[in-house]
Amino acid sequence: MKGKLLGVLIVALTMFGMASMVYANSIVYMRSTAGAPWGQSNNEQAMDGVFGAGNWDDLRYETVVTNTLFSGATSFIFMEGGDSTANELESFLGANQTALESWVSSGGKVLINSAPNEGNGMALGFGGIQLNYTDFSSNVTGVNPTHPIFTGPFGNTGSTFTGNQFGHATISGPGLTGLITNDANGNMVLAEKTWGAGYAMFGGMTTLNWQQPNAFMLRENILAYASDVDNAAAIPEPTTIFY
Repeated sequence: MKGKLLGVLIVALTMFGMASMVYANSIVYMRSTAGAPWGQSNNEQAMDGVFGAGNWDDLRYETVVTNTLFSGATSFIFMEGGDSTANELESFLGANQTALESWVSSGGKVLINSAPNEGNGMALGFGGIQLNYTDFSSNVTGVNPTHPIFTGPFGNTGSTFTGNQFGHATISGPGLTGLITNDANGNMVLAEKTWGAGYAMFGGMTTLNWQQPNAFMLRENILAYASDVDNAAAIPEPTTIFY
């Protein structure tokens, strides 16, 4: 009897350990298995800064279980497709656009960002939103200096930024509200749009090592705002995603 009980205990502990490996949260960062843009990890560092290490999921376009991703188990997704991963983002969007838009319409929040070094831009959906590449920006300005992405909660960043480059692409399409624009031509480097009961933000921004000043603070503010734009609640409680 003791042997049987010990066996049951070992099985239970093993199953608990397996469960802990697939335990995840309602906050998601996604990129390609091709690698991090420019080999940088500053997106992940900003996610840690906003949501806390271990409180978000680090997923891949090529392996994610989309039925779970685009469900009530997820509240916010940051989709990154910069540098040499733009084609992978475009492929994922092309295969999952309907599911993504339906999830956002039901209350989900998404940030789709790509500063490509490949391809020729892409359709982002949401009623005709386009990522226009190439449209490089060295100097950019915030449309509204009092917008929360410039004023907190991680600090006041100012509303003028430079980079080599700050962005590789710009955003266009109906129903957009511009947040950051390219000084050279007025095109939107970061923009937002309400979609049903949810929210979508679109960017052509590079990773933070190419931007200044206060780039890390700006990215943290962007993530905090995009994930809780309606300010209805604090960061969502953890849930479970299997991937």
